Amino acid sequence: MRVTITKSILIAIAMLILLIISVTILTLMKIDRKVIVPGTFTYRRISPVVVEESGFVSEIHASANSILNENDTILILRNDDLEIELANTRNKVLIYKIELEEILQLKELDVSLTSFDTSKLKEQLRVSKEEASYYSDVVKDKAGLYEKKIISKDEYEGANIVYKQKLLEIKSIEIQLSELSKRLQKLDASTYLSYKLKQKELELEEDKLTYLKKKHDFLTVTAKMNGKLITGKLDNYLNIYMEKGEKIGDIVSFDEIDFIGYATGTDLIRVKEGQKSYFNVDTFRGKDFIKGEVKSIGLKPETYNGITSFPIEIEVTNKEFFDRDRKRFIHAGVTGEAIIITEEDLPILRILWEQVVKYADMN
Repeated sequence: MRVTITKSILIAIAMLILLIISVTILTLMKIDRKVIVPGTFTYRRISPVVVEESGFVSEIHASANSILNENDTILILRNDDLEIELANTRNKVLIYKIELEEILQLKELDVSLTSFDTSKLKEQLRVSKEEASYYSDVVKDKAGLYEKKIISKDEYEGANIVYKQKLLEIKSIEIQLSELSKRLQKLDASTYLSYKLKQKELELEEDKLTYLKKKHDFLTVTAKMNGKLITGKLDNYLNIYMEKGEKIGDIVSFDEIDFIGYATGTDLIRVKEGQKSYFNVDTFRGKDFIKGEVKSIGLKPETYNGITSFPIEIEVTNKEFFDRDRKRFIHAGVTGEAIIITEEDLPILRILWEQVVKYADMN
């Protein structure tokens, strides 16, 4: 068969058109670039139920697999030694408060009596000073009369003696007032010291009471978060002595599930927080069902399946798969693969070109 120039041209044009169509298709076709990491699903929030104060179990308010809200009571324990110590400390606090009141009342009484004596002496001092002033004038008058020989020496001396007695009375009253002032100062210092010492004793007992109340509150074992109680049969604990730190079980929240995947160092550099993900898990059909989002990236290497890898925490965003009433649901321990979308909607032509450049650089 002879190939004419016309046929050659037509064949060339057809091939060019096919090439253009192929390039156009490759340009329009887009795919996602992915990183696949193996791992395991885990519950994000697990709260251990631990006895925080020793005692005998006296009341049981929950059972295995109970759905609990935060602060719901699970068990109540009894500790007689703690109850006695708590009662004694309460009594001490009450006694110290009464003694503090008595100190203040006694001080008020002493101050009141001292103030009364002081007022009485001040009045006596005022009267004595007025009398002394009067007798001073009398002595002056009698001195003049004595010089003129109008009165006798005994009469003059008598008036002078009375005046000096009044001066002695004034001096005596002033001494008494000074002593009362000193007594009042000593009373203030003594009362202040006694009050402060008793107040310190009260503060120590109140601190002890606060501590004992907290210990007593720990006798009530409560849920620290919402979730299901995973434990053995709690009825077996009734009247059993439990030590501080003994674990009863766990409260698990089925509403928050993460996937812990492990990426090699090569894959890790392409992973970023916030990237979308989906999972291949047994009968779950990956992207059509379970979705997720990269939440955190670990920088400390770990060994996973014998390979040095870096942990990646991926939050599962399909809440409907947390429903344990479904035929298929996610629970801790299920293994699978997370397909992390590192780049979205990349043209196939670009990826082919990158591979060509990579091959050229290698050769």
